[in-house]
Amino acid sequence: MTDDLQNDDAEPSRFYGDIAWWKLRVAPGTNRRFGGEKRLAAYLYFNVPVGGTFTMRQLREALGEEDTPEQAEHLNRRLRNLKPQGWRFTSYKDQYGQAMDEYVLQEKGNKLWLGETTKRSNISAALKRQVYERDHNRCVICGVGAGEPYPGEPGTAARLTAGHRTAEARYGEASLDNLQTECARCNEPARDTPPNPEVLGEVMAAVKQLGAAEKAALLAWLESGYRHRSRVDFAFDRTRKLAASEKDQVMEFLRGATKGMRNQA
Repeated sequence: MTDDLQNDDAEPSRFYGDIAWWKLRVAPGTNRRFGGEKRLAAYLYFNVPVGGTFTMRQLREALGEEDTPEQAEHLNRRLRNLKPQGWRFTSYKDQYGQAMDEYVLQEKGNKLWLGETTKRSNISAALKRQVYERDHNRCVICGVGAGEPYPGEPGTAARLTAGHRTAEARYGEASLDNLQTECARCNEPARDTPPNPEVLGEVMAAVKQLGAAEKAALLAWLESGYRHRSRVDFAFDRTRKLAASEKDQVMEFLRGATKGMRNQA
């Protein structure tokens, strides 16, 4: 088998020896497994032009993977992992408004199969604490707090992380300005490639049922890109950090202050 690794100026070959890069199972010159992201990047680079489309089924067939839920999730995760390496793609629905099982390749990134990589910026524990404190320990996208259950999902507990405001912010030095608090569900890598994207008609039906004030609030959130929070939200954040006996005192005060309103309700 011939070693077909190229220099930086040459157009890369589709093959390592007589095997297509995305079909390799063992890394060249080693006995180690050839990574899934490398194989996936090679397939997209050589088989999908910028502006072209691809489906998850095509990727599974090209990489020789079984069509099972477990394998599908593994492939989804590997596809998401290409984003930090400069690969850009959106669902066909996101770009053209049609609900189809297709993705549009917008930009080709690093040639991972040839060793090209971009290191992500490191986020120190101290910087994370600053981000969380600035954002009041809440996801700026959905508003859930650390350890709180997601709405309608008792028994869940949200986990917070420091996410980048934009994909480009992943590169270079991490700073307070290019980071924001996000829960694990809203974190950028996880939402880049949703397995079951929302359908416009269903979302619009729910939006139309909102009252006028709720519609105005939703519009403000969408225009700014994050959920606005009220004085009640901030008061709750501060109160929930009190000791149990102190929280009891706050609740006792509120019961007395709202007794008339509660009776009317």
